[in-house]
Amino acid sequence: MRGFSIRTRLTIAYGGLLFLALALSGTAVVTLLKYRLYERLDQSLDRRLRGLEDFLHRETNSATAHMIPAELEEYASTQPEGHLIEVHDESGRLLLGSEPVPSPSRARERVFALYGRTYRTKAAGSQRTIEESLQEITILLLGSMPVLLVLIGVTGYWISGRSLLLVDEMTKAARSLSANNLGARLMVPPSGDELSRLAEAWNEMLGRLEQSFTRMQRFTADAAHEFRTPLTGLRTTAELTLRRPREPEEYREALGQVVTIADRMTHLSEELLGLARGEGPPTARASGKADLARIVCGAVAEMDSLFNEKKLKVELNIACHPVLLNGHADGLRRLVSALLDNAQKYTPEGGSVAVSLTEADGETQLEVTDSGCGIPEDSLAHIFDRFYRVDSSRDRTTGGYGLGLAIAQQIALDHNGKIVAESRIGLGSTFRLSIAKSG
Repeated sequence: MRGFSIRTRLTIAYGGLLFLALALSGTAVVTLLKYRLYERLDQSLDRRLRGLEDFLHRETNSATAHMIPAELEEYASTQPEGHLIEVHDESGRLLLGSEPVPSPSRARERVFALYGRTYRTKAAGSQRTIEESLQEITILLLGSMPVLLVLIGVTGYWISGRSLLLVDEMTKAARSLSANNLGARLMVPPSGDELSRLAEAWNEMLGRLEQSFTRMQRFTADAAHEFRTPLTGLRTTAELTLRRPREPEEYREALGQVVTIADRMTHLSEELLGLARGEGPPTARASGKADLARIVCGAVAEMDSLFNEKKLKVELNIACHPVLLNGHADGLRRLVSALLDNAQKYTPEGGSVAVSLTEADGETQLEVTDSGCGIPEDSLAHIFDRFYRVDSSRDRTTGGYGLGLAIAQQIALDHNGKIVAESRIGLGSTFRLSIAKSG
């Protein structure tokens, strides 16, 4: 069956099953009919023998027992098949002879007592009519079977073609898919059957594929764009330095710029790799115990110089006891650092940043609140998207790439948590991490 289409295979399978069903049912019909016909022939022969016995009881008595042969001849002459009966007395003498029965034939025997004597009777009947009827029925079944097979095969081929029409459309749609028409969708039939559900599943898969491809395109384009700027700066610095001989201090200054640009590119590469690793299975990273209180205090201490540089007031509201979580300490440290870094970037000089860590109802919440410029309402739904920046020019000034919050959210999701943001223009923003406590 390899190499045949599903439509052809279904037709062959249906035809084979139909042939088997017809063969079995035909055999069963012929066998049952044969059994019934022979049963009725036997019953007819038994009735003939009982009729003969009743006739002798009715027409003779002990005084006229010697006239039984004559009575038998009289009876045989009045019955349609009376001469197909043999009667023997107890000594084996033939009282009534049977005419030759056409072959094939069937016979029944009966023994009865009459006036102290025993008689054995035998009736025969021809099977020719039964055999001819069975033969006619067999020929009819065998002759009609090919016609039925052809008719039902053609019908099945047509029905399977209609049923698989949607599958053909899916095949054509799959072959025509490209980056330019991922928005194409299949028509869902209103039947509500398996093919309808298959079409719905196919459309859902196309939707996910389109979203994934769009995100990949955007990610690739944004990553290329982010690398283009430092690479251009790196090339420009090198070309300007090599145009003419320079003093050692000028070379030192140029190399310092190269190192700065290389550091930015290294940081961007690490963030991209971290984000890519964040798409893998979370169980490999979210293992072990981590003290979130200690991690937050350490992250605030590490960024103390940045806060002081902008004269930001930092308020800490953290419990003195450990706050244990099921998670990976390095990942949670990156998450907290991303939230603090975001707060210090967008809080103007002289502003404030409040950090609080609380536990309630089996959940740990970390809040980072700043007094910055706030986030527009239409941007709140996108701030955790990769490379999304509310103000691109400001991000370039601060050295941001729009990856910090995306990485933080991915880490939170890996730890069965989530980050939500609240903001009001001109009043600041609050980023709240909610994560289940350690069991």
